[in-house]
Amino acid sequence: MHPTTELSGKMVELVESHVYEPELRRLAKEFIAYKATESGVFGRLASLHCEMFGGTAGQAEYAAAAAEIMILALDIYDDLQDLDNDAVPWSKIPAALSLNVAIALQALCIEAVRLGAEGDDRRAMLAMKLLNQGVLKAVNGQHTDLRNEWATEEECLQMIADKSGALVAAVCLAGTALATGEYNESVAAYGQALGVAAQLRNDIAGVERWDKRNDLLHRKRTLPLFYVLEEPGEKADMLRAYYDGELSRDEVLEHKQELMQYVQECGCIEYARVHARIKEYEVEQVLSAMELEEHWKEKLRQYM
Repeated sequence: MHPTTELSGKMVELVESHVYEPELRRLAKEFIAYKATESGVFGRLASLHCEMFGGTAGQAEYAAAAAEIMILALDIYDDLQDLDNDAVPWSKIPAALSLNVAIALQALCIEAVRLGAEGDDRRAMLAMKLLNQGVLKAVNGQHTDLRNEWATEEECLQMIADKSGALVAAVCLAGTALATGEYNESVAAYGQALGVAAQLRNDIAGVERWDKRNDLLHRKRTLPLFYVLEEPGEKADMLRAYYDGELSRDEVLEHKQELMQYVQECGCIEYARVHARIKEYEVEQVLSAMELEEHWKEKLRQYM
């Protein structure tokens, strides 16, 4: 059985045990089924860390379920805020219903952690605390992102560290805590760097695609687009005018081909890739100093 299928089965099991209102249960299971079509990277990281530090198979399973349930809830909130992804099932029903499912899932995440602690309250409380701190940081980062007002490279990277880095670090730390009952500073450091690098790669994809989810068309301020908007020249002037509301989307789309070429050639993609590689180097530096068996380090490197 595919690992993502096994994970979604545990998530559905939790829903069936704790969500009794028929329509709420149906929607939660539908959203989980959709989530199972994705990579399950957060769950895999939580499970990996639990196993890596000596946790049981059962603990690793619940750690993975808790992580993916939490991320699914946050994905629902994010898509309802951004209004840029009409392909997901939670964007196809009234927002109030989707929000209620997200609230239920957020609570269910905590229940998964409790079960994963296997009766050890100290481990449960630490894992819950670390996940909660990650969500709090991510909400701060998301608010900065939604306001779309950061002005410097440093502010952008801090926003990404808060929004994406904190979540990756949180699931790694929670898996570790369920296994050991301890906070691991090294895991926190490379987890955040992994999250920042992954977000930068997503931001690169967000300027390379020209469908409804193109970041430029949504006037989002990501690191590669920050580079574009700081560039001199006629095409950059056009994009600045679009971001300032002086040009419409249709006017920009009239120049789609030349703007696509400009974005590809102006250096913004290479600029973001350099920053991603810097974060990957940080991960490698932390890993090299840790007393872990090499096969665990190799598994972690697969996320770089």
